[in-house]
Amino acid sequence: MHDVEERLRSALHHHADDAPAGATMLAAVVEESTRRRRRMAALSAAAAVTTVLTGTAVAVPLLSPSPALTVAAPPTAAPSSLVPSSPASSPPSPWDTSGSASTALVPAKVPDTVTFPFTAPSTPGYAAPSIWRAAGNPVLRQSLQTPQPGGAMAYTTTAYSARPDPLGPTTPTKVHGRPATVVEWSDDVGAQRSLVWQENATTWLELRTEPSAADPETLRAYADALLPKPSSAPSPFLFAVMPSGWTVDNILPGSVTFCPPNVPADQGFTDKLAVMLNATTTPAGRQVQVGDRRGWLAHQDEATTLEVPLGDGRSLLFQLLGKATLPEEDLIRLAAGTTATPNAEVGSG
Repeated sequence: MHDVEERLRSALHHHADDAPAGATMLAAVVEESTRRRRRMAALSAAAAVTTVLTGTAVAVPLLSPSPALTVAAPPTAAPSSLVPSSPASSPPSPWDTSGSASTALVPAKVPDTVTFPFTAPSTPGYAAPSIWRAAGNPVLRQSLQTPQPGGAMAYTTTAYSARPDPLGPTTPTKVHGRPATVVEWSDDVGAQRSLVWQENATTWLELRTEPSAADPETLRAYADALLPKPSSAPSPFLFAVMPSGWTVDNILPGSVTFCPPNVPADQGFTDKLAVMLNATTTPAGRQVQVGDRRGWLAHQDEATTLEVPLGDGRSLLFQLLGKATLPEEDLIRLAAGTTATPNAEVGSG
């Protein structure tokens, strides 16, 4: 699962009894994840994402295929009786945007699939690859069924539209007969190494290994084994609408994040709308109508959540954090037009 998503869910599960403030807990999770962010070519969680646990590569299976479940989009103006308002005597919440002008919702521009410009090698010893989008860039990740010398157990290749900034000294080499560089640096985890090359006029690639840095020869061997044909994986959700001017930066096996204007793309959830597939829990908040389903809307100091149970033990969860705000009616309309596909993974915790 993606690093940020996994850490967020783990923290929520760990602190379920003492229920710390959402903003404090999320800040701790994001701070921990940020230190690893540059090592990850995509984080926390739309094919089978593999993770590294106790020295063994573990494949997280996709849900068994099941019919896609859609929360039907409601009419533009839902009957007021279906969306209860707070009592008149209650003080206005800073998250209560029911009286604000509606943010324009436009037809969604979220890809049905994520495409990577190469195909992973299928030779013995490699697990099935996974493909997702992280911080706006397509990512290909493939684990090894047995560790390589030095402890390398997974390869992560990220495609960029421009050369990524080097994090340390570089050494020239070649990939596919083209000029490339080996980049070496150190962080709080230890020595790190990547292989960077330009595949064509619009595509740069960076290859890293986890949890330890592979030697340059191992990096070059894997890079040369990549097949020069595109590969793709389905997105976990389909969207009918999205907020105008917002962008999609992360498409993971169990979550999609939308960035408001002026919020830069990264691998986290802060200041974004995150859409996730969770195991259904005891709903919190007040009940609202979401298309032909019931949802539960909850406001906190730094977050707004809308949970929509799908009736099969899974729920769609919509989470607004920090700078990401929407009027309630727009969040409900967006939720009503969202479909969980058979490829979506349920998050744990």
